[in-house]
Amino acid sequence: MVLNPVLGKLVSKRVVLASASPRRQEILTNVGLRFEVVPSWFKETLEKSSFTAPYEYAVETAKQKALEVANRMHVKHLRTPDIVIGADTIVSVDEQILEKPVDKQDAYRMLSRLNGKEHSVFTGVAIIHCHSKDNQLEMDITDFYEETKVKFSELSEELLWEYIHSGEPMDKAGGYGIQALGGMLVEYVHGDFLNVVGFPLNHFCKKLAELYYPPSKHNVQHKKYNSIPSVDTFENLSDGESESSNFTKHKGASKLDSSGIHSSGAVYTSENSSAVRTGFTVPLENQNGVSQSAAKLPSKILELMDGFRASKALFVASKLKIFDHLKDKGPVKAVDIANDVGTSVCGTERLLDACASLGLLEKTPQG
Repeated sequence: MVLNPVLGKLVSKRVVLASASPRRQEILTNVGLRFEVVPSWFKETLEKSSFTAPYEYAVETAKQKALEVANRMHVKHLRTPDIVIGADTIVSVDEQILEKPVDKQDAYRMLSRLNGKEHSVFTGVAIIHCHSKDNQLEMDITDFYEETKVKFSELSEELLWEYIHSGEPMDKAGGYGIQALGGMLVEYVHGDFLNVVGFPLNHFCKKLAELYYPPSKHNVQHKKYNSIPSVDTFENLSDGESESSNFTKHKGASKLDSSGIHSSGAVYTSENSSAVRTGFTVPLENQNGVSQSAAKLPSKILELMDGFRASKALFVASKLKIFDHLKDKGPVKAVDIANDVGTSVCGTERLLDACASLGLLEKTPQG
């Protein structure tokens, strides 16, 4: 995993996340990054019309969040951080920027604009490396953004208000959370799923690798696969490549001072579902500062994305009224359900198996 060597470099550094977002904290914790949380006090009052593109607004907001925390910790807390990470996620549709709704009516306005449309989710990220010189704070800033395309299904007024009354939209950019109930609103996602959740982990890992281990030409290989864009693979990312624990400045960095489912014979029956809670802990570290469970870390990210898959299965089953067909009946075969709802037997079996695995239905051994 490309981030593992970098973690060894960061273990002795004071890394600060300038965000109170529990989703960003979970994503970064799951890859083994050690950090403290210092929410930014920056008021997000930048004039949106002054930016030529939505992503520029997200990047600048992320930068200002990180700068505020870096300066505050240096001056007021008398603790100069080594690295401050700032992030800001926005939704853009019809050239309009949507942030977090201020109330339920605002959430309804946002979701109505997204209804049945494709929109873009932008996350701007700023990585600030800080150092104090003659009691003055100097900062090297690297920033980037990630864009993901998301399409909403055509949704009824009733479904929109039901989702709004759940309370979930109120702290989410664009008024929805794709990793939870909001996943039922989404028809498709093109791009980084975690970017929509709130943090573009893949791009962030690559950027850190570029900063700490800039690859030489002979260390970069372009591997091409059918229907998949070429990717850069960084070889020999070991501590032996660099004697210095300081990061190497990326050519794009700027510098500022402180002013700146399978058997057709299976039978299914309806069952009351119960909420499943998942938790996470900070992985233990070895002497090099790298998580001992590094090999298992990707599975934790997959668990986060499973929430989206689960919500999509529930959405499709609800749209086809699967549960209504089973509510007043005994055990029913998949082929009979397929005939009732007008779907293919194979597709219906897969959907029913998915619902059974989620505990929404019960699969019996009867044929």
